[in-house]
Amino acid sequence: MTCAAVATACLLGAISPLAKHDFKIDYERNQFVMDGEVMQIRCGEMHFARVPREYWRNRLKMCKAMGLNTVCAYLFWNFHEPERGVFDFSGDRDVAAFCREAAEEGLWVILRPGPYACAEWEFGGFPWWLLDQGADQVKLRTRDKSFMEPVKRYLKRVGAELKELQVTHGGPILMVQDENEYGFFGNDGEYIREIYQCLREAGFDVPIFTCNPAYHLEKGAIPEVFKVVNFPTNPTNGYTRLRAVLPKGPLMCGEYYPAWYDSWGQRHHTKPASIMLNDLDYMLKVGGSFSIYMAHGGTSFGHWAGQNSPFAPITTSYDYEAPISEQGRAIFKFDALRELFQKYMTPKELAELPSVPEPLPLQSFVSDAKAELGAPLSPRPANPEPMDEPQSFEKLGLGFGAMVYAAKLEGQGGLLKAPNLRDQAAVYADGRHVGFLDRRWAERGVEIPQGTKMLSIVVTHMGRYHFGAAMKHAEKGLLAPVTLNGKPIKGWNAYPAPDTPEFVASIVYTPALKNEPCIFKRFKVEFPSTADTYLLVRGWHKGSVWINGHALGRFWGIGPTQTMFVPGCWLKEGVNELVVFDFGGNVPLEGLTFVDTPILDEMHPDCDFIAAPKRVSEPFTPGPDPALRGEFPDTEAAQELILKAPRKARRFAFVADSDWSRKGVAAIGELELLDLKGESIAHDNWKFVSVSSEELTQEDGSAENAIDGQISNHWHSRWSKDQAKAPHCLVIDLGATVEVKGVRYTPRQDSRSGRIRDYRIYLQ
Repeated sequence: MTCAAVATACLLGAISPLAKHDFKIDYERNQFVMDGEVMQIRCGEMHFARVPREYWRNRLKMCKAMGLNTVCAYLFWNFHEPERGVFDFSGDRDVAAFCREAAEEGLWVILRPGPYACAEWEFGGFPWWLLDQGADQVKLRTRDKSFMEPVKRYLKRVGAELKELQVTHGGPILMVQDENEYGFFGNDGEYIREIYQCLREAGFDVPIFTCNPAYHLEKGAIPEVFKVVNFPTNPTNGYTRLRAVLPKGPLMCGEYYPAWYDSWGQRHHTKPASIMLNDLDYMLKVGGSFSIYMAHGGTSFGHWAGQNSPFAPITTSYDYEAPISEQGRAIFKFDALRELFQKYMTPKELAELPSVPEPLPLQSFVSDAKAELGAPLSPRPANPEPMDEPQSFEKLGLGFGAMVYAAKLEGQGGLLKAPNLRDQAAVYADGRHVGFLDRRWAERGVEIPQGTKMLSIVVTHMGRYHFGAAMKHAEKGLLAPVTLNGKPIKGWNAYPAPDTPEFVASIVYTPALKNEPCIFKRFKVEFPSTADTYLLVRGWHKGSVWINGHALGRFWGIGPTQTMFVPGCWLKEGVNELVVFDFGGNVPLEGLTFVDTPILDEMHPDCDFIAAPKRVSEPFTPGPDPALRGEFPDTEAAQELILKAPRKARRFAFVADSDWSRKGVAAIGELELLDLKGESIAHDNWKFVSVSSEELTQEDGSAENAIDGQISNHWHSRWSKDQAKAPHCLVIDLGATVEVKGVRYTPRQDSRSGRIRDYRIYLQ
């Protein structure tokens, strides 16, 4: 695209999205076209589900002031169909209202209705009730009717809500997405076509697109669906890869990452503004379009934060180091982007560029409020039908919250184990707390005292898998076997404790209760004003918080997040009710601190609710004959290595002997083992037993990044101090013996540093 064409494209930002327009994809001229003129899409993602409705307008104004002309919006299926066949598009779920507000602020909308979203959201956007007959009874992201029938019902309802808001009907919606990053999961073009047909039958007549990372663009590709590419950096490579599968048509990056999301127990992620500015400047110069993921991250309130595999739950804060902070303020990246975008605006667009809205006010103070204590969660008088073995939350009809599992014992004691626990539990013997169980250390147990008559286990979870093959194993709860001294315990009852506002409001607070795990604590807090603030949770072990019935989300003292965003719009003048579900048992009984600055990067492993062992690397002695060895090419492209014959393995070792940068370091974007069908083997039971080194000081270069299914972060050998020397080695216990056909290695994507040259791979 010529500079003149780019300038013409920028004029489109002044067109009102509430008038009827002619938008199309011009494949011959490689351009988006609006009313006959070239359009370059400058888009930013924000999720209305992660923002209080009262603040939608503020965040949209910020997007417009940054210089964007479009916002990208996910719909999360589970947010809109909380129960099978029961839809909710009201209040903070009113996506039609969000689209209208965007249009009123002069922004177009790109709609991403799913059915699969990812987005580090609970179960990737899928409703929990898909698993109520067992995970083996539903084939997620396939054409199987167990999945497609509810998908069709959902998309039909989405169409009823939004089809009149398409640009073809005088609304702001330009395009609609078919699925999301399907290439990471499968390769069935007919599945993508079936979703496409669902969208068309639902009334969507605008262009339909799908997005994939650069090395999976061909998977599931069909001619009817427009293709865009996702990448963290290196737009030259991304656009080149896209052009290989899209010979004609405009080039667009569907997700460009200004940083990355955070997981509990890992360092906060940041990204230099210079990288972002150079990448976006390049895309603008060549006439490309893009969507910044995220322009505003917001907050995964309540139970909506997802979980990556192996066990890596996502923090409540979804700040993402996005240009617009969690509280809606412009950070340094915002100002740099506003300046960059103005370079590509016409005089008319510059004249109409709104000023940056005044920041919403913040407050900080210390409250002397004292806690009232609620009775611990325990088996209630009701007598549900007993089970021979404990069942999942989903089979028992519970989506979110906690479940109390109870079994009668004959007075025996000993070592209790629950190797299939999902995810964490407090254990009680005859009503007395005796310890915790945690899926991170499934081999651990809890000693049950001799003479125990009643065993009760309070199980909580940290979100269902949101990504990858592990989603096939997303059930929550206490799953069999549960053993005492190695023998399975039979005869269980289960009592749900959902995290609904109604259940939380029903808690009875009684004087003279003791402070222990798994109790509710209620504080009556008088706020100085109704300005936004952050609850300081530093030092607290683990739990959840509500303010005036609004679920703020989960906290976990290990970090990196040590604050919880409290929107001022959820406060009221005078006394406010703040409720804490104190799973870890150490939330103070008086005194709460509220601050005006978030703490997003403090690690406190000593603040775990259970003593966490340090990673201990077992000695690794490689055999004389590796399963594979060789030299990787000097490229960021993923490399597949196929064995001469399939092999059974329980352990997998990867050794990096040298790197192309000749700095003696190593980095890996992703490691995968391939099964006999050539598909990625699920990582949810994988565990590192040997890690030669990992960089944890200057960046999140933890080993888990190499097996989390994401290529936008990476493992990196230690480099900031006392640099580790080659060879660098990772050894993984696969959790079970599996049959392996090959290995896929994806290099680090944002830099050549650590790109591996000579390698050895062992399967033991």
